[in-house]
Amino acid sequence: MHTRVRRGAAEIDGGGAEFVLWAPSYGNVQIEGVDVRAEGLTAPVLHAQLTPDGHWVARGTTLAPKVIYDYEVRARVLSTGRRFTRIVSDPYAREVHRDFRSILATGPMPRVEPFVRPALRDLLIYELHVYNFTAEDPSVRGAVRGTYAGVIAKLPHLRSLGVNAIELMPVFDYSDPWQVGVRWNYITACHLCAPHRGYAAEGDEGRREFIELVNACHAAGMAVLVDAVFNQVSRRFSYARIYDPREDPRGAPDCRNNPLLGNFGGTDPNPGSEPYRDKDWGGVDLDYARPAAMGFVRDVMAVWFDELGIDGMRFDHTLGFYHWKDQTLGAGAAAVAAQEIGGEGSYRIAEHFSNDQNELELLKDSAFNSMWAKGFYYAVDDALHDRGLAHLEYRMNVRAQGFPDEKPPTVFLDNHDDERLSNRGAKPWWRIQPPTIALLTHPGVPMLYMGCEYAEDDRTRFASGLPRELNPLDWAQTEATAPLLRLHRALGFLRRRVPALRGAEMIPLWRHEAERVLVYGRGEEEATVIIALNFHEEAQSVRVPAPGGDGEWHEFLFNLKFMAHQGAMKFHGSDGIIYDRVLVPGSYAHIYCRERVWTDREWTDLFALDRT
Repeated sequence: MHTRVRRGAAEIDGGGAEFVLWAPSYGNVQIEGVDVRAEGLTAPVLHAQLTPDGHWVARGTTLAPKVIYDYEVRARVLSTGRRFTRIVSDPYAREVHRDFRSILATGPMPRVEPFVRPALRDLLIYELHVYNFTAEDPSVRGAVRGTYAGVIAKLPHLRSLGVNAIELMPVFDYSDPWQVGVRWNYITACHLCAPHRGYAAEGDEGRREFIELVNACHAAGMAVLVDAVFNQVSRRFSYARIYDPREDPRGAPDCRNNPLLGNFGGTDPNPGSEPYRDKDWGGVDLDYARPAAMGFVRDVMAVWFDELGIDGMRFDHTLGFYHWKDQTLGAGAAAVAAQEIGGEGSYRIAEHFSNDQNELELLKDSAFNSMWAKGFYYAVDDALHDRGLAHLEYRMNVRAQGFPDEKPPTVFLDNHDDERLSNRGAKPWWRIQPPTIALLTHPGVPMLYMGCEYAEDDRTRFASGLPRELNPLDWAQTEATAPLLRLHRALGFLRRRVPALRGAEMIPLWRHEAERVLVYGRGEEEATVIIALNFHEEAQSVRVPAPGGDGEWHEFLFNLKFMAHQGAMKFHGSDGIIYDRVLVPGSYAHIYCRERVWTDREWTDLFALDRT
């Protein structure tokens, strides 16, 4: 494991506290002194001493369970002799006060409990925004709606879907006086070591409540991933301000004399990454050509893995900060650090959208063990809009695409960056069913986006294309709620019960292009599960190949028995007639299993009409 972070404030023996700010003189800026200004210490001001490696260290005696503090940094521009002073928060603060100062909690904190992480291939991920997920959920107690505790209240719902991992949209604290409240947090944080205090139910208890969420997830058998934005920071970030003589709070900071910030940009040759390089997204880049940038990122990772107990990270915007074929800089180095700090079993997912060959080479070369693969998203769109099934068949076959078995893609129908499937041609609601079945029988790692399980269709983007950050889920039930919840719960159940559905192999069996029915198998060497997926709104009578010898098959969605004979699925009707072609319901599917892995009681519980 990574050595615990030495920077920032910490409790020491004998009722004392130590404050460590790494702020070396750099370039044309000389740091002349640092004072700690604090409430809760015997002395309200501590004068820090400089160590040879650029750390300013001060020690004091605590009077309260929480010390509220900030740093007064005095600097000089060497070329002009001009002196300037900055009052900054601790860039390594573990908690942030409501007035944006830093908090050192000296009392006991919840302990992160041990947890055995599920294998990457066994994950069913649910992506959510902490506030929007429960802010208007009537089933959650009002005081905790939109908080970490609100997520805890919904864990039974997520478990009923078969979810065993949650991915939290960025929860790095954005305690910026210029932009407060609910944050999308992709134009990004001031305090990367602190869980966002705005998602705490009780005042300044963000860190405590986040650890309670992690422990609750682990107790329910669910892993926790966070969306990590490591390509940029807020222009109000302390290290941007310490080294900026101008300090225009509304403008881009001056990073010419900064030890870790600048303009890095990536060198991924993918043409799709070109528009995203060397851009100001409202913040400023971590410059990975400067060693301190990677040191800072490693420190942040150590806090989240070691102190806060997370299990993995999804790395945002890797197109913009991947250095081609070089794992010592940028996104590649961040993945290596996560592997070393979080352990081999940690989840390290790159955000790559176009799913082209360049990005696949990045995945193979690097310490990432999965990537967001948007090719499946595009292929489902083709199938929905009657542009053929070949693209979907290809994107279902991850081995044919070249994905290593140990590095499966993360696939999805919806995500925080794009408009929902229900607004991209999947209306009426039943058109969502075939894509959902494809997702949950895919050989990659499926990810659900909050609300998809009941066809949430509130738009996620403004007409300008910007995200609707304050956009709570509408939990009001519609005609889609019950059938879609049943489908998600049933497929989550089947995915847990059938190892083949979590394996790497997909076997293409047939494309009925005129009928819009795709037939494929899951299983190594021979199919033990066969899926006949109908994108047509009308039922279609088709031949379903059934390789592997004659015998019984058990259809899951309708709890019916079929027979394989001479390489095809056949149905023995109650009228004594043997049907050579199978009638697959419109906008739905058949899922045939070699083994009946459910009981009649389990099937009835899954598909009971009054269960929502």
